[in-house]
Amino acid sequence: MLAALERERARVEVVWVAEGLSGARARQLLEAVRAAGVRYASVPRRKLDLVAGGVAHNGTAARLAPAPFADPGALLERAGPLCLLGLDGLEDAHNLGAVVRTAAALALGGVVVAGPHPPPLGGAAAKVAAGTLSLVPVAHVGSLGDFALTAKRSGFWVLGADSRGTPVDELELPERLLLCLGGEASGLRAKTRRALDGTVSIPLAPGVESMNLSVAAGVLAWEWRRRFARPPQGS
Repeated sequence: MLAALERERARVEVVWVAEGLSGARARQLLEAVRAAGVRYASVPRRKLDLVAGGVAHNGTAARLAPAPFADPGALLERAGPLCLLGLDGLEDAHNLGAVVRTAAALALGGVVVAGPHPPPLGGAAAKVAAGTLSLVPVAHVGSLGDFALTAKRSGFWVLGADSRGTPVDELELPERLLLCLGGEASGLRAKTRRALDGTVSIPLAPGVESMNLSVAAGVLAWEWRRRFARPPQGS
């Protein structure tokens, strides 16, 4: 909550605090809310349970206006080593928030969400992203396959996450990478698969078929990041 007030003040519309919430953390939050001039209200905890939709809220919640999507073409213009995460048909806002948080933590170049109905950059996505939405450009495109072709013309290699792909520890990852991951239900679309330069997998223990999309994105992105230095702070 404090992170949201610090980084995304302009989007915070109202803050709700559970009735009876006390302690140093609660006092710090209320001081920050008042200092920011944000509207707030004390509400029953059951209202926070409904607002959070199953996400842990620790007695506080905020309503944020959805963040605007970035220009997808702008994500391809930065020079140097760059990794973008392409999410094909993702519908789960919690997964989107988790992927954004991972991209921020690893200083990736951005996230591209493809499909007709992407989760909005607010609500559950903002909650799970934990104040990092302002740190990572998130773009929306209709077709990840079309975007992949554009990325290739800009010097990117395009790899898709696939359990039958080359194990990531055996693969020489490129400096400029668009890493495509399929949505929770149907995986990578056929058009996206046709645009791939190859596929990459995460070696798993026997009996385990797959990982959650956001976890897989984190593992593969970390493998890319550890091979290429983080950009200097502030660049």
